[in-house]
Amino acid sequence: MIKKIFWIILAAAVILLLGGCNGPETTENPADSPAANAAVKDSAGREIKMPANLKRVIVLNSSAFNMITAIGAADTIIGVNDSTQKSEAAAAGKEAFGSFMQPYVEKIIAAGPDAVIVNSMMNSTQVKQLEDAGITVISLEFYLPSILQDEIVTLGKLFNREAQAQKYADFIMKYRNLIESRVKDIRPENKVAVYFEGYSEYSTVARGSGGDELVTGAGGINIAGRETVKYPKVSAEWVLEKKPQVVVKTISSNSKAMGEGFTDKTAVQAVYDGIISRTGWNELAAVKNNKVLLLAQNIGTTPEGSIIGMLYMAKTMYPDKFADIDPYEVYKQMEKEFFNIDPKGIIVFP
Repeated sequence: MIKKIFWIILAAAVILLLGGCNGPETTENPADSPAANAAVKDSAGREIKMPANLKRVIVLNSSAFNMITAIGAADTIIGVNDSTQKSEAAAAGKEAFGSFMQPYVEKIIAAGPDAVIVNSMMNSTQVKQLEDAGITVISLEFYLPSILQDEIVTLGKLFNREAQAQKYADFIMKYRNLIESRVKDIRPENKVAVYFEGYSEYSTVARGSGGDELVTGAGGINIAGRETVKYPKVSAEWVLEKKPQVVVKTISSNSKAMGEGFTDKTAVQAVYDGIISRTGWNELAAVKNNKVLLLAQNIGTTPEGSIIGMLYMAKTMYPDKFADIDPYEVYKQMEKEFFNIDPKGIIVFP
């Protein structure tokens, strides 16, 4: 009898042991998706519960489109905004869902994406409409160098592309650190005064903007840095009074003068000549010393610009400190390694 009980107990133990080893498969934390219930903070400071698996996203931010491409998740993008569709060759075949500030909310809801990626300029009412429809809305900027590294890492987590995202972040920080190390000891009185102009004439940038961070990151002094609004409109007289030593102007791809695919210098030369011939500008040190720099849209206030644009600016301001650096070679490496592009275009002038 005792022997029989022994064998019953032993058999039960074996069954329990096998059951523990070969129990039902768990779907928590699958290898191809973020951890269940994990959350990240977007650039608006909101805590976003990470979708289980982002397979269908609409991207209303051109820089976010480029970064998703760079980390190898472009196949998840089902739609973009109007300007991205027109300006980015890789987005030409994507469906457009309105502008980044005024998207077609009903069309987005009908498409049923897993998430919509926006920036802080999107109307908050429309954000709420999307969220009320059960769509995850994630705000990411990708134009401020100071938070770019964190945003790239966050994007990697969202798309389960953390290794590639970290690789891109490391590439950026390598050159950011190089610039910082070479300009950190420049005394304030020896720093170069810079006028940074956006796409429109006399539209400049103040503290808190991407352009301001580019100027200061490159070791310069933004002559509009203390203005009370982030994107002030100034006058010709104001610029002449400030006497900038360097002028940096970003050129929209809509100008058909600069950017990938544009190789004829005729159009950009005309743009350049128009800028340096503005009334009174012949008296500016920036014009006299050939320190007027035109940057294509894709290396302006963008992820690429946070390094390439900044390198060009730093080299223009302090050529002796960056004599060994060729920003275009860095650009070519970035485009080939992260975007699988062999660059052919005018990204800087002259």
